[in-house]
Amino acid sequence: MTLPTFDRVLFKKTPIRLALAQIRFPLLARFGEGGFQAPFFEAIKSEYPKPSREKQTGYNISPQGIQSTTAETLWRCSSRDKLWAVVLGEEAVTLEVRGYSSVEEFTHRFSTVLKAVCQHLGVTDRVRLGMRYINEIRHPEGVDLNAWLKLIRPELIGFVAHGIVDGACNHLFQEMIIRRDDGVLAIRHGLLKGSVVDPPPSNPPADGRFYLLDYDYYDATECALNVDEISERLHAYNDTMYCLFRWTLQEELYNYLEPTYAA
Repeated sequence: MTLPTFDRVLFKKTPIRLALAQIRFPLLARFGEGGFQAPFFEAIKSEYPKPSREKQTGYNISPQGIQSTTAETLWRCSSRDKLWAVVLGEEAVTLEVRGYSSVEEFTHRFSTVLKAVCQHLGVTDRVRLGMRYINEIRHPEGVDLNAWLKLIRPELIGFVAHGIVDGACNHLFQEMIIRRDDGVLAIRHGLLKGSVVDPPPSNPPADGRFYLLDYDYYDATECALNVDEISERLHAYNDTMYCLFRWTLQEELYNYLEPTYAA
């Protein structure tokens, strides 16, 4: 099946909880030196004036069990409203935003960050490019999967949607990895409870069931870092994920999210 195209709309009740764009690059050998990142922080200070340092620990799963890896130091520079953040590590830079406005603003901000990375940190190559949207869709009637079958296309839900097994399904998680000409598209979706994205400090934790639509589009081709080419690629990734998202919504859910046509 060829993915259909849709007119561009913005949703007043946007389900996007977190959007990310990231490049990974060869190790910055001087990352641990005092003051190395200072010119980069100064270059993005007008938009992201609140730097903080944090530790991130990864985990490896093996036959011997779950083992933690060495904690990595990350620098997080946040906007004044704390909705946007640039996260810098020794091998990656990420732009995060809670909620969403437009792909034009998102890619413009990321291009500005990448230019600062090239100029002030000496990054010349990328080893991975990625774009990700994490949607948590909530609906007053979405208490179990039977209700969501009226809101989400049953073709996506798959086996459970056919009612082969009696009973109400109140938990579902599936992952698909699709290799495409321009990269790899990972689709994680399902009926979950609570939240997969921590809310802002000012908001209470989410409760109740929601439908997760997590799209992760990436390319692990190693090449020279070209800011204009990256911007074009992210626009293409966004178009594919947007059409996939629109296709997933049945009419009732589409109208519930209150679409407005983009300018």
